[in-house]
Amino acid sequence: MRLDHQRAVCCYTGVEPERAVISDKGLLSAEDEARLQATLRRIAETHGYVSNLMQTVALAPDGLAAFAALAAYTRHGSQLTERQKQLAILIASRDVHYGWAHHAPQARAEGVTEDQLQRLREGRTPRDLTASEQALCEYAFEIAYGRRLPLRVADQMHGHFSPRQIVDLALLIAHAMSVAALALGLDVPLEAPEVLRFELEWQQRRAAG
Repeated sequence: MRLDHQRAVCCYTGVEPERAVISDKGLLSAEDEARLQATLRRIAETHGYVSNLMQTVALAPDGLAAFAALAAYTRHGSQLTERQKQLAILIASRDVHYGWAHHAPQARAEGVTEDQLQRLREGRTPRDLTASEQALCEYAFEIAYGRRLPLRVADQMHGHFSPRQIVDLALLIAHAMSVAALALGLDVPLEAPEVLRFELEWQQRRAAG
């Protein structure tokens, strides 16, 4: 499914996408279109721009609003650090190029090394991370693999994170996995390099306050 509704990326970044993403505007009613525009503005405010994935989901405006609200919370409303978030997202999306291409640069900006990135992509927890980061990675791998959480991993998590942080992390991983599934299931094209650079710079400015 490839659709064509490119106004969002151009409007909010000034960057023309390589190809449009949502196409048949006639698929939306006037009421849906009005709600969609309000949602796109909120997404641009919380994410800096509207990604190809978000544009594709926009064919279901109410679904996009709910999906984007969870994205905004997990990325900007949780009690996790930016580095912790990026480690978890990379694990959840390590087999999907769309997610990895977006978040590997953001992880590098948080000090994650190339060797650590390679180990994460191979499905291994880097042993030169802090104890709390290793616990987070092992927890994220268990969820991403769809396995019952081992008691050892649960105990490690409770030793390093509060119950609120653990819920925040589980929500973040679940959302990142849903992004990966949507990117594959809806055949979402990756943004142009200049859009990815804009995203990274915007996230860094937001993190710096």
